[in-house]
Amino acid sequence: MTGTSPFYVLDVTVCCADALRVRRSIAGCPDAGVVRCEPLLHALCSQESDAPCVRLMIRLPIASYAEVLHRLIECVPSGEIGRLVSWREHLARCGLRDGH
Repeated sequence: MTGTSPFYVLDVTVCCADALRVRRSIAGCPDAGVVRCEPLLHALCSQESDAPCVRLMIRLPIASYAEVLHRLIECVPSGEIGRLVSWREHLARCGLRDGH
């Protein structure tokens, strides 16, 4: 086994009211799930609505990427899909030195 993880993390911004629906939908994808939920300050929220938003970080294997996107678009067509990063890069972004 190599030292790299087969998982990636996809950032998605949705209204707070839609977050539970997204979590439930993503839970139906094998090996995928929401690993972090960050409330966004109004100034950081780029949604058209004035509703409070959250950034969901979804861990997924690359093989599930298309299914996750399909579920997101069905569930919250107004959601904003962000970057796809490696699991290691996600851990480093969260403050874990060198992604460990």
